[in-house]
Amino acid sequence: MRKPPRNPKAVPKSGSGAPDAGLFRRPWAAPLALLLLTALVYARSLGTPIHDWDDNIYFFRDARVEELTADNLSRILTQPFFSNYHPVTTLTIALDRAVWRTWVPGFHLTQLFFYAGGVLGIYFLFARILRRRAEAFAAAAIYAAHAVHVESVAWLASRKDVVCLFFYVFALLAYVRYTDATANRWRPYALSILLAGLAMLSKGYAVILPALFFAYDLCFAPRIGRRQVLDKIPFAALTAAMTLVTVYAQDKQSGLVNLSLTLGQRVLRLGEVLALYVGHTLLPIRLSAIYTTGIEPPKASLALLGLALAAAMAVGFLAWRRKLPAAAFGIALYALPLATVMNVYYTLRIWMTDRYLLFPTIGSSLTLVAVAASLYQVKGARVDPRRAGLRRGLAWAATLIVVLYAALTVARIGVWGSDLALWSDVLRRQLDLPGSGPVTAAAVASASVRLPDPGPLVALRRAYDAQGNRAEAARLETLADSLSGGEDEHSMMRLARLDLVAGRYQDALSRLRPVAAGRTWFAPLATFRIGVAEEKLGHADAARQAYDRALAMYREFNQPATDAYFEVGTMEYLAGNYARAAEWYRRASRESPREADAVFHLALSLQMSGRVPEAMALYQRIASGELRFTPHSRMSMPDVYLQMGTSSETMGKKEDAVRYFGEVLRLAPEYPKRDAIRAKIAELSAR
Repeated sequence: MRKPPRNPKAVPKSGSGAPDAGLFRRPWAAPLALLLLTALVYARSLGTPIHDWDDNIYFFRDARVEELTADNLSRILTQPFFSNYHPVTTLTIALDRAVWRTWVPGFHLTQLFFYAGGVLGIYFLFARILRRRAEAFAAAAIYAAHAVHVESVAWLASRKDVVCLFFYVFALLAYVRYTDATANRWRPYALSILLAGLAMLSKGYAVILPALFFAYDLCFAPRIGRRQVLDKIPFAALTAAMTLVTVYAQDKQSGLVNLSLTLGQRVLRLGEVLALYVGHTLLPIRLSAIYTTGIEPPKASLALLGLALAAAMAVGFLAWRRKLPAAAFGIALYALPLATVMNVYYTLRIWMTDRYLLFPTIGSSLTLVAVAASLYQVKGARVDPRRAGLRRGLAWAATLIVVLYAALTVARIGVWGSDLALWSDVLRRQLDLPGSGPVTAAAVASASVRLPDPGPLVALRRAYDAQGNRAEAARLETLADSLSGGEDEHSMMRLARLDLVAGRYQDALSRLRPVAAGRTWFAPLATFRIGVAEEKLGHADAARQAYDRALAMYREFNQPATDAYFEVGTMEYLAGNYARAAEWYRRASRESPREADAVFHLALSLQMSGRVPEAMALYQRIASGELRFTPHSRMSMPDVYLQMGTSSETMGKKEDAVRYFGEVLRLAPEYPKRDAIRAKIAELSAR
């Protein structure tokens, strides 16, 4: 039996509360319904592809996740990667690679598992705080269906968000159980410390947990005493250690930039961002993968609204802390996590993004339902019979909110269905373009709004190029150069590559040196290209030094130098230097020995060099399944069989050639070269 609070005027702690009626009398009903809801709403995300936006870096260019070896596990636990230190998340990716290899739906299944687990944890947390399963289910369902979470669930590079969510929520639940316990309190307390540590090692965002624990005490403890202070010491130690590691990782790899904004400018910007976040929390429409907030001057009206909202949250927390503690704690759950990504001191590369609302919307869902429940509940969380009609009306309102959010979520997942759809959506939002579907260069050029950042345009160009629409890609490339003046890093790297291909090595060096001197993710490749240019100029020592620096940078970033070797190999191949191309492709294959891309191009180079049997042996390794193409590769198995057919014909094995050519048509009936392949089969068969 629950002990009464020492202060008779204090609000009792969270607990089971009054019994639920109907379906919610069964303890398994609400969790099962939430799992079904989450699965139905996010089923479409299983078909989301690998995006040309960090997905490949985390899943296929982190050398530590290639194999589950003791050395890789040690490096995962001790080294930062991509301006982040999140070893628990990286372990989940390594396990994905071990289990699913390159099967992308398997990666998404893991992602959805962690999100669904987080939703269940939220339900159990809300059930203890709201003391009724029905209200806890409503709040958790609103959270589960929220469209602003699509970025965290559908985008594989956001794996750290959902992994952290899982441990973050259960750490909160363990702490609530600890404060409610009357015996063996050390068990939930120890569990809360363990889960908090795992959450922080999944994403540094979880360092806010000690503040949330204290906020819970402020709302539900009869008074703040010695225990409420001393039991935060282990959590504070975890937070301090994780903060130091995170700042080190981000500062070392240029994740943080400390801009010289005046106090007034920063306050206005923060107010604007807060107003936009609250708007997306309540009505998640006009979402975008990238926002221009932080690039353009802040809007004064939004900034003032945001500052008013911040004041309202502070007043609401203080006013409801004793009268309506669940709602007050919901405000803390919303405001405190959001404060960690609001650039109060540091300035991240972006001021605003959808995934930053994954944690705060736990609090908004709780506050919304807690306030609604207070309208019809009486002491002990019992429903006032005289307000049963109001309760039914609010239940229908909650249902409509869940349905609306679910519909928006399903639609939003479609935007992440391809790179072309994603970047078209970003540009449509930034330029206020009407309509839907792929955005073209003509549409961008005709927009009345200036494009503040050429990055999305460059990404859209790559998306068209990957789909084989080279004409539209070329038009977008020209447009991106004209908008940026050729001075952004994307343009500098592209123009430098053109200089290398054209033999303008001094021009390439002048473009590459500023990029290589920076600490962005272009720096290793730019440094490697400097080595190529120096080698072509006959400066052997300078070339060797540049290659060594580039390789050291790749190792520092825990990335293989596969792309650098591959690029040089491709330049040599296009120049007709097939033997040199084979050398570079061989190095690329050693960097990523389980990937088929470099091995396929190595075989092509050997084939063009006249070393057909060697090429055939490599093609056969790929066809056997020993090596796999990465999901973002432009090559596929029909391409392999096509080259196997060509090689067999060269070696005089006509029957084998016919069989391999036939396999191309079987695997890809609409293969672009199908007519030529059919003609070749007919010719060989006639012979």
